[in-house]
Amino acid sequence: MNATQKLATFYVGGFYCGIHTKDVVELTKDLDVTPVPLSPNPVLGLLNQRGHIVTAINMRLRLSEPDRTLTTESTGIFYKHATGLFAFVVDRVGEIVELSPQEFESPPTHLTGPSLDFLLGVYKLPDSLLLVLDPQKLITGIPAV
Repeated sequence: MNATQKLATFYVGGFYCGIHTKDVVELTKDLDVTPVPLSPNPVLGLLNQRGHIVTAINMRLRLSEPDRTLTTESTGIFYKHATGLFAFVVDRVGEIVELSPQEFESPPTHLTGPSLDFLLGVYKLPDSLLLVLDPQKLITGIPAV
């Protein structure tokens, strides 16, 4: 029998998304992001997280959603990569869910678009679809500090 998959879920615009909990270092609200002039489009700015400078990625822009200002619900989901620490800034976090690998489906092959490049697959839930994102692909092309 296959082990369940644990996913940290979050909302970005109209999307219900998740990444594997093994990829999440921590979650933080009350983000104090410093904008960086001439930074690539999805880069929101930089964060000082306990003495570490972190690249903050605007997940709305990364997933081709309309931009908006940060709210009290906005949360940074921190991801550690070999090149540095990144924060995926999302509209709000959901729950940790455990799902069976048998419920997982690969993305349809006939769909195309830049946002689909980040998609590992989908879980069909009773009331929604959970888009499973690949954090390594989300940071592609974005330099760490």
